[in-house]
Amino acid sequence: MKKNILMACFMSLALTACQEDYSLNVDFSLPTVLNSPSSITLDVTSATPVTLSWTGGGAADGGVVLYEVLFDKADGDFSEPLSVMKSNQGAQPSLSITHAMINTIARKAGIRPEETGTIKWTVNASKGGVVKRTELVSSIAVTRGEGIDNIPQELFLYGNATENSGQGGLAFRMVSEGVFQIYTTFSAGNISFKSSTNADAFSFYVSDSGKLKEGDETTEAPKVGGVARITVDFNSLTMAVDEIQPMVRCIWGASYGDIAQLQYAGEGKFVGEGDIIFLDPSRPESNPPSWLGWVEERYYFIAVVNGAEMCWGRGDDVSAERPVGGEPDSFYSLYEYSWSQWDHLWKMSGSLDNKHATITIDTNKNGLMMHTFTNVVSIN
Repeated sequence: MKKNILMACFMSLALTACQEDYSLNVDFSLPTVLNSPSSITLDVTSATPVTLSWTGGGAADGGVVLYEVLFDKADGDFSEPLSVMKSNQGAQPSLSITHAMINTIARKAGIRPEETGTIKWTVNASKGGVVKRTELVSSIAVTRGEGIDNIPQELFLYGNATENSGQGGLAFRMVSEGVFQIYTTFSAGNISFKSSTNADAFSFYVSDSGKLKEGDETTEAPKVGGVARITVDFNSLTMAVDEIQPMVRCIWGASYGDIAQLQYAGEGKFVGEGDIIFLDPSRPESNPPSWLGWVEERYYFIAVVNGAEMCWGRGDDVSAERPVGGEPDSFYSLYEYSWSQWDHLWKMSGSLDNKHATITIDTNKNGLMMHTFTNVVSIN
């Protein structure tokens, strides 16, 4: 009995010690000094970042404190900041920010092209869900270069070199604020961009110097052998062109075998048909790899971009789950990565096994680049 009492006391002390060892200490102090340039003359094409940093503060237990930087106009109080950005790696006492990003913030602050105005910034710190804001504020006098103030919320491609020979605007997809993208083909001729399909639309073009400008002039269409991916960036005033081979493969991640070959069909769509048979060691006709000991239904797409194979795959890179129906369009959204066999895969719906289907990549559907399975029929 005495032995049992001693053992119970020992366990109680051990439990108390463990509770003390693993209690979360959220004590931390805030930065004491903010450091940034007093003034910046912006060059949105510059690849050299501007560094904002801070010193002082930190966790009482020496642990990790997370930081984010808030930006506002000169007379703002940060209650509705113009922008909020995580610090470098989320926990470093600094933020590297491009001229193009600062230009976007300056535009939101009401600073016009080729004028000087002030933006300010401060820092939020957090640990264990507790968030505090330093009372320190740093100001930066920002001089914007030449630019475009009429940043559109939509963008359309026009010109006699377009797929429809200029018979109406072809819609870009907004990738992020001020950045638009379209997959299309060109013939010889000219192109331009418009903010809408209405008569009062703002017009844009790319100058001989390679800068995006507002105006009614035109730009020579890119000379691309396959499909062109055009990215228009109003933040950096640039247009980038990537060449995509007109055939995209839908493949099994385990075997690299083709499920379907999707050919470019116009209007930003790649379309193909194929037989879908899950890789199964018990079904030799599915051509499973020799090492496979389970049923495999994971897949992604391989596109050739500027001569290199790239993965068009799932965006969140989590362990793929099999869809059951009712998933949002974003579940089927495609993102581009360097290829790695077991990353960025989806699982097929179980209902697609042993089916013939049409697989379509639509590069601009409901504001997303996504894929669908349609015209599904049994193989047997």
